[in-house]
Order: sequence, then C-alpha cells, then structure tokens
Amino acid sequence: MDKIFFALKRFIFLIKYLFFCKWKFKLPKKNKFVLVDGIYNPFLKYLKKNDFTYLYRRGEEINFGILIKCLIKFKFSPLDYCAEFIKHVSPKLILTAYDYHTIFYKLSQKTGIKTLMIQKGKRSKNEGIISDKIYFPANSKKYFFIDYVLLYNDLVKNFYSKRIKGNFYTIGSFENNIKEIDFSNQKKEIIFVSNYSCTNDKKSENEEILAYHLNNLAKKEKIKFNILPRYRKDKKNLIKEKNFYKRVFKNKINFIIDKNVSSYNIILKYKYLFATYSTLAAEFLAKGGKAGLINFKSRNNEIYHFRYGGFEGLGKKGTFWCSFYKCNKSEIKRVFNYVLKTNKLTWFRQNNKNIKKVIDYDKNNSIFLNILKENNITTKNA
Repeated sequence: MDKIFFALKRFIFLIKYLFFCKWKFKLPKKNKFVLVDGIYNPFLKYLKKNDFTYLYRRGEEINFGILIKCLIKFKFSPLDYCAEFIKHVSPKLILTAYDYHTIFYKLSQKTGIKTLMIQKGKRSKNEGIISDKIYFPANSKKYFFIDYVLLYNDLVKNFYSKRIKGNFYTIGSFENNIKEIDFSNQKKEIIFVSNYSCTNDKKSENEEILAYHLNNLAKKEKIKFNILPRYRKDKKNLIKEKNFYKRVFKNKINFIIDKNVSSYNIILKYKYLFATYSTLAAEFLAKGGKAGLINFKSRNNEIYHFRYGGFEGLGKKGTFWCSFYKCNKSEIKRVFNYVLKTNKLTWFRQNNKNIKKVIDYDKNNSIFLNILKENNITTKNA
C-alpha cells in the first residue's frame, strides 16, 4: 500500500513539475561542481560561486536539451535526468546540503563521479527520512553509496550507515562550523528563538506561555529579554507572530527584526539563548554558548518528539533542558537559573558529553577542507 501511495504521489508531482517549471533551452554549463537542489548553497564560503552549476529538483526548472537526450535514450526517470545532466556538466564533485533526498544516494554509482552530502537539520525519530519505510525498510540488504557523508552526530551516522556505504564523518552543522562565538563581545541579554507557526498550531503550542514566564524571570534578574521571530523576513506573517505573543505579554516586547543578518549571526551576539526546540539552539551549544531548551507540548502533539536529545536518547530532563506534557513553572525556573548562573568551567564539565551527542563541532569545517585537498580541489581563499 505504501508503494502504491508513493508511486501516485510521484506521478502527481511529475505532472506539476512539467506544467509549472521554468524551461531552460541552453545546455547546462560545464563546471567544477554540480549542486543538487540549488536553493541552498552553504559551500560558497569555501568555493567560488561561478564554479557551480545548479541542478534543481523541486520543479523550479527543467533543461530542455537534457530532457531530449533522455527521451532519445528511452530514459524517463528523475534519476536518469539527473545523471544525464551531471554527465554533461562533467564536474569534479557532486554536492548537496540536503541529506533526505534519496535520488542523491544513487548518483555516485550512476555517474561515476564522487558525491558529498551534508546534514541539513536536526532529526527526530518521527520525521522525514528517519521514519521512511520505503527507502529504509527493516532488514533490507540493498545499499546506496555516497563517497563523503558529513553528519551531526554518531547516532545519525549509525542510522545512515546501515543503508548507505561510503566515508562517514561527524562534523556537527556545516554552516554552524564557519563562524566562532566572540564571547567577549556578547550582550548580557536573553534571546528567545520563536517556533511560532502560522500554519501549524502544534508547533506554536505553549511558545507564548514559555516566553511569558522567561520574561518575568528575566525582569527579576534585570536582564533584557528579546524574541527572535520565525517570520522576521515575512511582513504579513510577522504581524501574526507579534500578535501571538502580545496576547500574554503586558509589557512591550523587544523583537529582533534585522532582515539583513542571518539567524546564525544574530544569536551569537547574545550571552543566553532559550527555545522550546531548535537546531539553532543546539548549534549555539555546540560552539560553547549557553542555552536552555524547555519543551512543553501536550501528549498528543507529535512536536513533543522534537525535544532536545529525544532522537539521541537523552532523558526528558537534564541540566539545561526539560520536556513535559504540561507547563511546569518550577522546571522553567530551574533551567533558567542554571543557564544564567553556571560558570563556564562547570558548564563544560557537566554538559560537553551530552552536547556532543546531539551535535558535534568541527571548527572551520577542517574535515570538509581535507576532503577537498584529497581530491585536488582548491578553495577560493587558497
């Protein structure tokens, strides 16, 4: 039944793809690199923009010449199209910043060109590729192959290595590894990373309640409380998000709206970070920042499973985190005080092992740079 549903879903997607995509009539540029899924390219920190040819896979565009080549050869699958596109470009390396598109798992063997994949975001047991029974069925002996796989932690590495062969590395978050925290230049303030969603009430559940209690505790400590909105670059939804928090706040709320600065760079300016669940928070912790993860979602809310350390097998309660089905003011206060009042040495000694279980840290992506060196690829700053 799952296979029938999957095939129908893919057929519908293909129809939408053909009717609504942008058609390119010039053959793709031969280049050093092909980036699969061109909407996100974190590799530009190290590699020149002009050295990339983008292979889109979300319906953005189709190359007419490549499609004709496929049809002449009676090759009709998305994998055939991707392989034909890549063989034409003839790159040194195929890269992607998304670890959950299974076509990518087949490209190295299909094209004979090396592939490199990094992990895009934190995982939970109930989401995406982790729970996919079609591509990752139990007891399957079929293996995919990727030359270089760069992942957040050992647990994700163990999951992928059961079905994918290749060279595996734990590096944490690629983008997070690029810039260090300047601890001497941080504001002694709190930033709360909002998970409000205008389309999913389950994600929004208790976000405003937690922010309200944290703000009250911050006032007692005479520390400024700030909220980093999820929709700061979306004017229409930002208004909804602000109103969501204003329902419970009696005082003025300070929202951080700087549209020209990445979320990564914004959070680095603050000494203390809080959130319900957040990849940003986990990344902040990996670099030595102090963060509190406090997740209160109702029992039937699947977002509860996004809790800090849930996938990695950490308990529901730890030094700087907690997860319960109901709001617990004493736990909020406990985590708040621990984050604000624990000295740096004690923090490291008590938490470093658990932090690395969730997300590792590879300063300036040294592992990635060594892979490039092994393949005689020079960086733009070399």
